[in-house]
Amino acid sequence: MKCPKCGSEKVVTQIVTKVDLKHRGCIGWCIWIALSICTFGLILIIPLLTNSKVKTNTVTKAVCQECGHSWKVK
Repeated sequence: MKCPKCGSEKVVTQIVTKVDLKHRGCIGWCIWIALSICTFGLILIIPLLTNSKVKTNTVTKAVCQECGHSWKVK
């Protein structure tokens, strides 16, 4: 594999994983508190309100060791 920028063959491939974690906001907590005051069926509702959403994205990249240029590998 050659670097498209400088033509060097000193290229290393890396697998990069990006993880996005989204927490519930203030509205979710307010609903949770209101439901806890009003009902006893929260054993089923609490996990739905407090779960965080996790989104992962994995990309394979190549990095030139000479010039530092990086690009996606298909």
